[in-house]
Amino acid sequence: MPGTVFYQPFVSTSVYVDSALNSLQGVKKNNLAPDSYLLTGTTGSAISPPGYGALYIGAIDGSSTSSGSGSGTWYNFSVPSTWNPQETSVYGPDILTSGDGPGGIGDVDLAGTWIDASGVLLGFYYRGSLSALNGDASGAVKEGFQRFQAKTRINSPADFTYLHSVDGGYVVGNYTTSGGPLALAINSGPGSGSFVFDPRTSSQVDIQYSDESRYHSAFGIWANDDATYTISGGASSSPNLLITPPLFSQVTSRFDATVKSEPGWGKALDRIYEALPDAVLGSGMLADLDPITGVASNVRHYSYLNRCDVITHFQGIDYLGGGVYQAPFVAVELNGQVHTGNAYMKRLDDGQFAKDAVWQTFGSDPFGAGALISTSVAENVNTGVYSTLAPFASIGATQPYFAAAQNLFII
Repeated sequence: MPGTVFYQPFVSTSVYVDSALNSLQGVKKNNLAPDSYLLTGTTGSAISPPGYGALYIGAIDGSSTSSGSGSGTWYNFSVPSTWNPQETSVYGPDILTSGDGPGGIGDVDLAGTWIDASGVLLGFYYRGSLSALNGDASGAVKEGFQRFQAKTRINSPADFTYLHSVDGGYVVGNYTTSGGPLALAINSGPGSGSFVFDPRTSSQVDIQYSDESRYHSAFGIWANDDATYTISGGASSSPNLLITPPLFSQVTSRFDATVKSEPGWGKALDRIYEALPDAVLGSGMLADLDPITGVASNVRHYSYLNRCDVITHFQGIDYLGGGVYQAPFVAVELNGQVHTGNAYMKRLDDGQFAKDAVWQTFGSDPFGAGALISTSVAENVNTGVYSTLAPFASIGATQPYFAAAQNLFII
């Protein structure tokens, strides 16, 4: 997209991992320092060993230091070693207090996943000092960590638990009994569900949606200034939107061979193919959430370019002010063509969200690789992963899209 500058690969070199599958999955603006952001992801693989949680604090720029890309500071850490983790991945960050850490940050909330010795993917939550995680790749820090395994609708332990996003003290996520890797980028399907996790009580509340969709995912949560919450993700109204192996093959063809050459990833990709019948796609979703009861209201569905023939999913959420929310999206046309970027949605005076969205589509980066998945957004900064498997951080121009979103209305 003209006016958008991509930096890739944007990675940590604080620890060595024999894998090229680094990723960036979350971003929050750091209001404690100018031009500073908190980025989260994985050094290594997000869904198979080996991997460490990655944190970056600083500016999004083309500089580099001994710890990695950018002029800021990278940390790598593991969940507590007493859990016997095989991998750690950070999805959502939230800055809680000021302090003596990088960027003037003190305490943080972090949510993500980890893999136990049996290969089960679980969730983790961390509330504590940012600086305490510096150089903690061995998992020495135990204070502030919680482990979490979601329960399914029949009250059985989920095989895959994703804690995607944290804000205002609450976490939203998804669980599934099969096809866990697909939950990285698409909506929920049979055997899956979305929930709110309350770290204060270590409790799960399944989200109850006011629309007629059969399946939902929750990838982003935003704490509004009036003590309400808004979430983003995806929804599917029809069981006939099952993704087919030919379509999935088209989507993955650009990185399939590279991925399978990675240690441990070949098996993970095989599991994705095996789980295709359990994957359901549909529309991007925005809704208001009561985190106590789990009731989601004002549910609105969106499709890329406001068309009904494109599969769309929202990967996170950010509030720009003036009633305008933005969400990074991934869209797939029926011919397998993938699009990614940001969608801008307007809240109207009656509290509902406007019917249509304004779409900012990312094009090719300066290195000639198409942006495959945009994973998170904060103001004018995005994170994601290219089809080359290189994680990116980008800076773009949001003002024209923000202005256009001001004119959205329900028809």
